[in-house]
Amino acid sequence: MAVTRTPTVPNPGAVPVDVKAGEFLFFTLDAGGPVAIFTFSSSVKKVLFEAPDFVGHPKARYEWEHLRNPSDVQQLELLDLLLSFLTNANYRYVVERRRPGAAAITVLDINYTGAPTDTASESITVVIP
Repeated sequence: MAVTRTPTVPNPGAVPVDVKAGEFLFFTLDAGGPVAIFTFSSSVKKVLFEAPDFVGHPKARYEWEHLRNPSDVQQLELLDLLLSFLTNANYRYVVERRRPGAAAITVLDINYTGAPTDTASESITVVIP
């Protein structure tokens, strides 16, 4: 069975992030099953997080930030989330662009459903204006 991908907010492919204005990306992954299996990686720094890296793993919600630390800022960085459905039948992945004192802007919001043998990948490119 192939993964069913249902976007509420489609992936734009590239997202501009004005780090000079304090903008950063905020990621949320909701896991619909007992143990989330995922890897979040960067084309520049390789693997940034895996599910067991989060305190309290396994859990229903994983949240992290990217581009808050100046050493994270890389032009045209490709960020990739790889999901495994071995122990979860579904996931919801949300990426927001946030800035102090302003409302968050949803960059993408996608639901995934798959069988235990499935994997899915979602990528965005960071553009620093």
